[in-house]
Amino acid sequence: MSHCPPRTEAIRLYCGSCENSWHGLPVDVGPFACISPVYGKTFATKRPNAVRLSPRTLAVIQDSGAFCDGTGMRLSFEAALRRQIRHAEQCAYAQHLTHRASYDQLIDEKWDDRGKCCWHQWSEADAREACVTTIQAARYLNVHRENLHCIFSAQGVTASQYLACVQGVLPYLQDGDMLGLGGFCALGRFPRQTMPVFREIIHEIMPFIGREGVKQIHIWGCLFAPALGELLWLSDHYGIKLSTDSVYPSLRPVLGRWGYASWADKTYTYRRPPTGPELGRQRRIHCWLVRRWLSNFRDREPQHYRYCAIRKQRRFFDTGNEEMPVLSEGALRKEDLTGKYCTARAGS
Repeated sequence: MSHCPPRTEAIRLYCGSCENSWHGLPVDVGPFACISPVYGKTFATKRPNAVRLSPRTLAVIQDSGAFCDGTGMRLSFEAALRRQIRHAEQCAYAQHLTHRASYDQLIDEKWDDRGKCCWHQWSEADAREACVTTIQAARYLNVHRENLHCIFSAQGVTASQYLACVQGVLPYLQDGDMLGLGGFCALGRFPRQTMPVFREIIHEIMPFIGREGVKQIHIWGCLFAPALGELLWLSDHYGIKLSTDSVYPSLRPVLGRWGYASWADKTYTYRRPPTGPELGRQRRIHCWLVRRWLSNFRDREPQHYRYCAIRKQRRFFDTGNEEMPVLSEGALRKEDLTGKYCTARAGS
């Protein structure tokens, strides 16, 4: 097991990688990487992740690949673990592994009839069995640690269900392990639909895991600044270290996009170099800039680094069959400018 350097960043980035070269240049995602044994969001594109890391990469966390295993493709816990072990050995990063993720069942995506994975929030009833599977996955990996720390992921579509899943997973955490927050990859794509639930969930689970002494949490696949800011504020409040992962710091320049939140540059699409070594060089620069941005997130995104309260107001007139009380005209009073009271009259 590789030694993971101590954390000094506000948010540590484990940059994802799914390539063995960047347009003729070596892949260089930086000191911390996240590797999945498989890659692809459709039946047709799913394949083993042929990755080659730079010598500068010091520590690797290994995803389970569950997000690529759609309907009818999920493996047993044993087969999923064998896939992870085999991939780390074949791609020569086993010596850099610090954490391995449990084979959870995702509940924020579904596979359509064409074999394509798309965002679709499950119902609470449908997600219950997936939460049970996620807890069982944590139990299995805990028994088969292979001398590694673990990332035990949680799932849930409501705050109460997510908390129940966290409570089921937490007994397996040991010193050095991380609690993985799954189900939030689509926050940046569908913020209006997902942010209210996300906010309810983190306000429900963070006080609990803080009391339980959890020291590290990892939110899977999220670089959405409003969500990271609120989660980081709560993490700081409870003394918890936060990390995330994403492959997009390296892919964003390829798509003609540059930066996030306060430093997003929409004009980059007109300046993107053609495919070749210069694009590979800019991908390396972008990864470094994203890592620096997250490392100094509190100062770089002060408008997002905040406590955001959850305010739920009961509708006053939502009384069902209950009869509304009748207030007599004489009982309604208002204070005039002299500080004395006068009877409220109709039309005043």
